[in-house]
Amino acid sequence: MTVSSATLYFNRFCLAEDKVTLELESASQVVDDNAIFLAEQLHNAFVKKGQKEYCQFTGSSPISAAINESQPIDKLTETIQSRLLAELDALNLPPETILVVCKYHHLANEYLLTALLGVKESVQLADSVQPMRSQYLDIANLSLAIQLDLTELAVNPDAKHAIAYIKSRIGRKVSDFMVEAFAVESKINSKEATIKLVESVESFIDSSSEDNQKQQAVREVSVSALKEAAQSGEFMNVKSLAGEIEEKTGLSGFYEHASKQEDFVEECPVYATATRKMEKFIGQGGGVSISFNKELLGDSIEFDAQNKSLTLHKLPPNLLDALQKALKSKQE
Repeated sequence: MTVSSATLYFNRFCLAEDKVTLELESASQVVDDNAIFLAEQLHNAFVKKGQKEYCQFTGSSPISAAINESQPIDKLTETIQSRLLAELDALNLPPETILVVCKYHHLANEYLLTALLGVKESVQLADSVQPMRSQYLDIANLSLAIQLDLTELAVNPDAKHAIAYIKSRIGRKVSDFMVEAFAVESKINSKEATIKLVESVESFIDSSSEDNQKQQAVREVSVSALKEAAQSGEFMNVKSLAGEIEEKTGLSGFYEHASKQEDFVEECPVYATATRKMEKFIGQGGGVSISFNKELLGDSIEFDAQNKSLTLHKLPPNLLDALQKALKSKQE
């Protein structure tokens, strides 16, 4: 496990006369091995969620004030509970909503993760091999989750990437909710930042080489590095990416090229699916959806710019089979 220590607090949001309330006056504490296991699951689930917003506290944040005062985790949890309680909308609250506040050490850093979890029902076997109805936390689909890198905030309170929340939806816009509940302001959007980095790679390819193999090699190196960063939850350091491109393809100057772009970000949070444009040509409309790997253009797929048409010299076996069956059916 990469989590070495953890303390968690759980509570349940309930609906009473169209108002959101907390089931427990004081949240339930979890420590020891169970806490470490749950913290690991929560951390990994948060990392795997793609699109995140990175932000900073505003001067009016009561949660920031509590952290600066070094409040113990139980008091900090109470502050977080009260802020969420003030902002949750009874009309949009799922029937089962569990609040978890988790303070833990992951590798060298200390984090604070707050999330709302749903509850799912399942069936488990008792020792007597009798099926029993059970409930479990739906950690994989955590919502309204925000993570604070406490170690980074202690060193640099103005860091743009020390606070991140998932850009999912629950009722009103998540960004609006986080601004009100946690008093934060957005600084970096992972999807937008990744798209700009991908555009920098593509423009670098166009300006630095006409060799198709080298162009493809730059794409492959970049996609691999970005996917690895997305999987681990790490930021993509543009200078490191430039060094990897030069080492593996022989093309230098990517960092200088990227740093000239507007709103350049030295360390980029990665939204994995935004890299697809580097791998494939994708388009849909008018009942047609087309996607194919870029290296196939000019090989088994030809583009006629004048007639705005594609010619496919090799069809996927399942598509070919479906077309042949359709043709046979019409002939009969």
